[in-house]
Parts: sequence; C-alpha cells; structure tokens
Amino acid sequence: MSISLKRQFEIRLTGVSTELCGVQFPGAGRRQLVPCPEGEILGPDFHGQIMSAGIDHQRIREDGTAEINAAYGFRLDDGRTLYIHVEGIRTVPPEKAEDVKQGKPVDPKLFYYVTTPKIEVYDESLAWMTRKIFVCEGTRLPDAVLLTYYSVEQVNDHPALG
Repeated sequence: MSISLKRQFEIRLTGVSTELCGVQFPGAGRRQLVPCPEGEILGPDFHGQIMSAGIDHQRIREDGTAEINAAYGFRLDDGRTLYIHVEGIRTVPPEKAEDVKQGKPVDPKLFYYVTTPKIEVYDESLAWMTRKIFVCEGTRLPDAVLLTYYSVEQVNDHPALG
C-alpha cells in the first residue's frame, strides 16, 4: 500500500494578533494566545467565514518551537457549519527565533509549520471529512496565516495484495 496527499481546502486567517499570557517559569517557555477574529475557508465546492471565537493557544519552547493547539468554527455561505481543532508545531531556524519572538518579519519559507486536524461536521454533505485523515501545512505571511489542508489518500497497491 502507498499513501499520497490530496489538497482539499484552504483557510486564510487575517486580523491575527498575539497576546502574551506568561513567561514566568524557567523551562515552561512562553504561553501566548492568538485570537483569530477574521478568516475564510475555501474548498472545491464551499466557501465560508470563521466564527468569532477562533483561537490558537501556543506554547513557545525555549528553543523557539511553537506547540500549536487551535480551534476554529466556520459558517459556510449556505449555512452549513464545521469545527476544526488542530495540534502541531511551528519551528524556524534557531538564528531566527528571536526575530519571531519580537514580531519581526521572517521569510515564510524558513518555517516548518504542520498540524494534524480533527474535523467535526454537522451536515451529511460534509461527512466525507470525518472519514479521512488530514494534515495541514501552515504558511505564516506578513498579513495573514494560510492553512492548506490535505487528505491522506491510500492506494491498495501493495504486492502482497496480489
């Protein structure tokens, strides 16, 4: 068997700001909250807007690695809704970690930004999303965060299957 990735949909988050929660304890890293008040989701046959309560809870380790834990709700243009919860990491080369911490621009190509989403849907027409494993690639742009979602596709071509 082999697997491949199939691009399924994108989310563009805008109006993103970071609020520092704490840095008090050595070894604990830095905790920051990233509200996501604006954003859209765009798929092959759907489009919608983020609901107002989207937020990313990040723990920034001392080496600059961000542990991502985010949740977003979306209302599609036709009224359907879905909820996405992701966990993953974002890293940059060590020499750029301080720039990221200070909010300075960093070339998006230098980031490793991958999450694994869990998707809840509330309409049968979107149920296919609950029967696939997804991975998400994030791109941090100067004015937005672009999240590209891929489904993991399986091809039953292993030689043992004859």
